[in-house]
Amino acid sequence: MKLPYVIRTVLLLSILFSALISKAQQNDDLLNVLIKKGVLTQQEADSIRSDQAVKEQAKKDKEKQNQHGITIGSRALQISGLVQTEYEGFQQTGVNNTFLLHRARLDVKGDIDDNWNYEVYTEFAGTTKLLDAYTTYKIADFLKFTAGQFKVPYSLESLIADSQLDFIDRSQVVNALAGRSTDVIGNQNGRDIGIQINGSFVKIDGRYLFDYTLGVFNGAGYDVTTDNNGHKDFAGRFSVHPITDLTVSADFYNGQGNYGTPAKNQKRDRGGFDARYVIGGLGLQAEYDYGTDGIIKRKGWYGQATYFVIPSRLQLAAKYDNYDPNEVSTNVTTNYYTGGVNYFFNNWARLAINYVDRREEGTQIKNNLFETQLQLTF
Repeated sequence: MKLPYVIRTVLLLSILFSALISKAQQNDDLLNVLIKKGVLTQQEADSIRSDQAVKEQAKKDKEKQNQHGITIGSRALQISGLVQTEYEGFQQTGVNNTFLLHRARLDVKGDIDDNWNYEVYTEFAGTTKLLDAYTTYKIADFLKFTAGQFKVPYSLESLIADSQLDFIDRSQVVNALAGRSTDVIGNQNGRDIGIQINGSFVKIDGRYLFDYTLGVFNGAGYDVTTDNNGHKDFAGRFSVHPITDLTVSADFYNGQGNYGTPAKNQKRDRGGFDARYVIGGLGLQAEYDYGTDGIIKRKGWYGQATYFVIPSRLQLAAKYDNYDPNEVSTNVTTNYYTGGVNYFFNNWARLAINYVDRREEGTQIKNNLFETQLQLTF
């Protein structure tokens, strides 16, 4: 004989209450007992178990959330990082071979919704530096607005992420003209503070044919509190993708830098074009850049090829790198020949080995370089 409806209801409520204060196994045992006694059907018991599982999962999700309701690992908050440990062996007399922490970075970024996203990227190797800190508002694929500190849209090799470079070091001309290690304004890691618009348009077979970026920047570099002159700099980049996996681009930079001895405002203009093509395991890339610093004109180019002899595992690389730091001077051009091997343990760990044969047009210096780098991304 079945128990009255009221009694059954009280028992069901008692079971739900016990789910909040008892262990899952105890609840399950109790449900099994009630099924045997005919108090509950199997369907009713399964429904209770399902409700309990949903509540437990909701509780776990809530524990992950902060006061703003952002969940770690969700699209709103994604955390990643990069660690690169390097060894440099110098041929040059008087220069010590050394181990060094090349990069140690933490990246925090996310999409707040379909329109707004952000990124905060920090360097911890050596002096702690804020690399990127910006927000982007997307109206459509053809129009996005970005404000903050980020990479200046100039030079293909400068724009490639450090973890994705085919060689340990960038080319001479890129370091000299793209706001990096030998630029007249100092090493700015290719970044500045400003605003930009960018987008892609004309879609063919599921891919866009054209990309563009236009920006206005201080011209004083990154991680600074103010501009060092009253001039604002302009940069732009335009790319076309005529076929799949081929990109051809042209870019420019027009501005003023505060540099020299003593420091003063001087012209700092750049221009260039580049191309990259990947087919199967073969990658080809070339870039030409030129620039004017004050009255000095500089130029250079590089060409490189990479090939996976073992797909996704072992890659061979070769590069020619030419740089002329002053067009009116003679015997100042340098040519670097680099051979490299990249071994990918998996998607996040890589060992790179490079040998750089450095040749000067004037007096030859014995300054070849052997370097190897272990990289881990997460």
